[in-house]
Amino acid sequence: MNKLLNISERVNIAIHALAYIAASDRNASVKRMAKDLKVSETYLAKVLQPLVKEKLLHSKRGARGGFTLAKKPSDITAYDLVTIIEGPLPTNTCLFLEPICHDEHCRFRSLTGEVRALLEVSLRKIRVSDIMKNFEELKK
Repeated sequence: MNKLLNISERVNIAIHALAYIAASDRNASVKRMAKDLKVSETYLAKVLQPLVKEKLLHSKRGARGGFTLAKKPSDITAYDLVTIIEGPLPTNTCLFLEPICHDEHCRFRSLTGEVRALLEVSLRKIRVSDIMKNFEELKK
């Protein structure tokens, strides 16, 4: 069981990109961010687009352009990013792609509900401001 918590690459990039932007204290260019985060510029730009649309980021074009946060880093949670990028967390679901039982007393169905609730609470506690500490050297 290599991945107990299956956070998508898109969400992982979004969380770290926002932390990078927050720590940089200036317009963060996609080119520099992609290089430092070791991801493709094109992919990073695609990941950031919905965050601009949802008003978590400001985007400025041009030579002195880049991204800045539209909210305080302490006001942006991992839950916000997961739901913006991946959609809402699943509700009580069967472990099979095609449900084979419809019993409300299915133990796995109730387990997925418990895990979902715990995951939501935990993701709401993680803030961009917590992650940005990894990028403090950008201010130097």
